[in-house]
Amino acid sequence: MRKVKCKIWDKETKQYIVAEGLFHQWGCDYEEFEGGPGNYTVGIVELLDGRIIRTEPPNIQFLKEADDGR
Repeated sequence: MRKVKCKIWDKETKQYIVAEGLFHQWGCDYEEFEGGPGNYTVGIVELLDGRIIRTEPPNIQFLKEADDGR
């Protein structure tokens, strides 16, 4: 899993906050409309406090891994 920074919506402050976590994989979510569901891609991220979130790709920034000398 890769380290990421992601923007997530904070319901209490009603604004985006930046959190670090581990990227698990891409997934699919949907929203219902009058004409049926609209599908879209989401990233599944495990935050450092253990919560799992889904967030849209533009909200994810992959962090460069440390150089281990290889």
